[in-house]
Amino acid sequence: MKKRISSAIFSIFFLAVLFVLAPNIKAEAAEIKQSATTRNSVTISWDDPYSGYSYYKTTAYRVYVGTIDANYNYNYVLYETLPASQRSIQINNLPAGCERKIKIEYDYISEYSSTPHTLYMGEYIRTLPGEVTGLRQARWYYWSKSFDATWDEQTGVDGYQYIVKTNKNKTKASGTAKYSNSFSVDKISNSVVYSGRVRAYSTINGVKYYGPWSDTAYFMTQPQITKAKISGNKLSVKWKKVGGATGYDVYVSTKKASGYKKVKSVSSRTTSATIKKLGTKKFSKKKTYYVYIVTKKTVKGRTSKSGRLYYWNTKNNSKVGYF
Repeated sequence: MKKRISSAIFSIFFLAVLFVLAPNIKAEAAEIKQSATTRNSVTISWDDPYSGYSYYKTTAYRVYVGTIDANYNYNYVLYETLPASQRSIQINNLPAGCERKIKIEYDYISEYSSTPHTLYMGEYIRTLPGEVTGLRQARWYYWSKSFDATWDEQTGVDGYQYIVKTNKNKTKASGTAKYSNSFSVDKISNSVVYSGRVRAYSTINGVKYYGPWSDTAYFMTQPQITKAKISGNKLSVKWKKVGGATGYDVYVSTKKASGYKKVKSVSSRTTSATIKKLGTKKFSKKKTYYVYIVTKKTVKGRTSKSGRLYYWNTKNNSKVGYF
């Protein structure tokens, strides 16, 4: 009799321990797989976390999509709730070239209790790279003869491939930017307009994918002024030609760093200009005027400009100032 009581007590104790431990058991085989990808969607699938477990049963799934904030924390938003029979879903309306964190919560019950418990699994997903946008000149270094280019970053790519050509369509530089959305080109000419394109790439499930090439961007600097002189009551300006330019804008001010007005626009065939007035006033030899020129490149109605980095003055053509 004592034996039977002891055996019954042991069985009850074993079941109680099993019930307590049940919520902490997680199937090791459960994982999220990225099975299909486009530039704006990702299809994921997963195994039943309790496939092969006779004591537990999955009852529902909740799919969350997470984005990372400035503090490197993931903010999750519920995407959809699914029945236990559905173990795949397409995540839509994603940006091209992005990375997201997927979290799937799953409810389950044990054989010994109908009370549901919850665990979760997570994985990163990526969309295919999109077309690079915002390719532009970040800085031109006139004296060291180099320039930097940058563009809008895609957060879920491995890197970018770029190519830069001269105005004669010869390749000047090419390569990859793996850790930033920028590149530099050295040993360039200050008298040439360069063109460039960039595309992103990612490796997803062991396969390398390239996005489309960006629109062509143009990189150039201001032409060097060789003459800025007041003759009579007129300003005469001359500058060096920039190969590949389609035009130039001439700016003048009576101050070094401000007050500049565009006084002349000329085509690429011209490398000189005579200006009669600054606003409504004629030029005077007694004053010092500050001059800079912007290089322009217009292709299919879209105009790129060199911007301003340096200015010259009418008292000393060889003295260059910096904005």
